[in-house]
Amino acid sequence: MFREFFQTGFLFDLPLLAMGIFVAIFLAVLLRICQRTRFAEYRRMATLPLQDDSETQARSNES
Repeated sequence: MFREFFQTGFLFDLPLLAMGIFVAIFLAVLLRICQRTRFAEYRRMATLPLQDDSETQARSNES
């Protein structure tokens, strides 16, 4: 009875499909992050929070 259910059940294909979609999206994001052509953009974005603090301090010192 269980053997027939597991052999004919199409519901067991859906988790495999979902895992395939997840892996594809994960690899796409990973490849985008690891591109060397975007290194300068990532470096600029990494310093954005620090730039905001320095601009605020510079304005307060001018007053």
